[in-house]
Amino acid sequence: MAFLKHKVDAEGIEDGTILRRSNVDMRDSETEHRDVEGWKSFAEDTTLHGARFFFADNFFRRLLWIAAVLGCAIFCNYQVYTFVRHFYERPFNTKITFDRDNDENAFPFPAVTLCNLNALNKRKLIKSLTNVYGQATVDKKLQDMYLIIRRSKAAFTKEFKKRNPEFFHRSQTVNETQTNFWIAGDDMEDMLLPTSPEFSSCSINGKQCNAHNFTSSLSAFHGLKCHTFNSAEGGNPLLNTTVAGLPSGLRLRLNIERDEYIPIPWRPSVGILLLIHEQKTFLPVEEFGIIIQPGMSSLCAIKRRKIINLEKPYATNCRKGSLRFDRDFAYTKPACMVNCRNDYIIKACGCTVIKFQANRPIPICAVNDSILCVFPSYENFGTSSEKSACERKCGEPCEYVEYKTSLSYSGLQRDAFIEQLMFSLNNTEKSGMELEMYKPFLNMTEEQREKFVDENIISLDIYFEDLSVEIVEQKPVFETWALIGNLGGTFGLFLGMSFLTLLESFDFVFRRILHLFKATKNKKSLASDR
Repeated sequence: MAFLKHKVDAEGIEDGTILRRSNVDMRDSETEHRDVEGWKSFAEDTTLHGARFFFADNFFRRLLWIAAVLGCAIFCNYQVYTFVRHFYERPFNTKITFDRDNDENAFPFPAVTLCNLNALNKRKLIKSLTNVYGQATVDKKLQDMYLIIRRSKAAFTKEFKKRNPEFFHRSQTVNETQTNFWIAGDDMEDMLLPTSPEFSSCSINGKQCNAHNFTSSLSAFHGLKCHTFNSAEGGNPLLNTTVAGLPSGLRLRLNIERDEYIPIPWRPSVGILLLIHEQKTFLPVEEFGIIIQPGMSSLCAIKRRKIINLEKPYATNCRKGSLRFDRDFAYTKPACMVNCRNDYIIKACGCTVIKFQANRPIPICAVNDSILCVFPSYENFGTSSEKSACERKCGEPCEYVEYKTSLSYSGLQRDAFIEQLMFSLNNTEKSGMELEMYKPFLNMTEEQREKFVDENIISLDIYFEDLSVEIVEQKPVFETWALIGNLGGTFGLFLGMSFLTLLESFDFVFRRILHLFKATKNKKSLASDR
């Protein structure tokens, strides 16, 4: 009996222990549940305006505040959508300012490119051909050249092709074509009028300049021999200007040799093409150049403008870098379009023009290619689908400088030019080339000399209106911090929320999830103990 009693007491003690342990676990669970913040407590303590009224005693008051807060939240979310959509549209403004450099000696003078509209000087072409052929052959070559330029049917007969293989075979014209344009094109020494101590045909900032200040090159499509002043290439330093106005600009007095023009029916113009641009920048002078006519005094006032565009993701999606032609140039949209157009010509004609040979190993177009295919393709490109694709591909440069020009004209004092020319030719030592060029002029009558001035002489002055830079800069309207500020202002005004309010919500949610996790864990522990 004693043994049974002892056994019953032991079981009672064990049951009591389990009961007490269970009661303790239940109290701990209830304590943890009470320690976790409830929705009512969170609503009363949060900085979200109006939330503390969600659990008010009056039902209608609760309903009113819930509707008010919910309406404000819906409006704020609509504003979030509006602001974010506007942000991703990447709007921008254009800011225009004028900057005047305090160091006026450092104000750079632009590059000035001049091209005589006569690609081949007849006098120089005859001279180069005479070194190779007899006079009868030279005369025939000139006649044949006129025929192919006019696209005459006689220029495409078997006899013509046999007589002039250099006009048709690309393999024979790779070097010869370039040599002909280079040798027979107008040199700057020939275009500048003869100088004397009293007369200068080239001056900048009141100081004399000469043909050595020019860099020569061939134009992109028509093979014009062009000369660039102040290109900062070939060892020539970059020239600056010191004072705005006509006296300190570039002054040129030129002779275009109108009588030496080879007649071209589809380009019946005389004069020079003028293009003012930044150094290391390629612009197709045939497209963007200004024609300066002979017999006139032309004044070209310029203003410097700097454009700064925005990169991706803004709409301009500007590009940086360089483009390769016969040498490296800074990227510009016109240069990119010219490169694109040359791809179109290569596809249509199977050859490339001289300017772009450095891009790829493709033969240079022969003369007949240029007449029959290159020039028509040049015009057809404007209405082609490739042109539209190029427009999308060739974006604006991120930063570039351009020059605005305004031209004014006046007549020439013919008597003054005739007097200066006669004095220079008669009283100063001249080269053989100058004597050959101006020998007819010395033997002319006064009326013929006046006509010579009207038809051949150009007086050109290029100068800055003022030494300031117009800066056109794109500025983002809606950047990241502006988006954050707008969102913060909207939520703060309508809901009284701030970033800390969001942290309060995250903290509350985190503690609720942690409590649920612990409660689930405790239930599993109790189940295993039982």
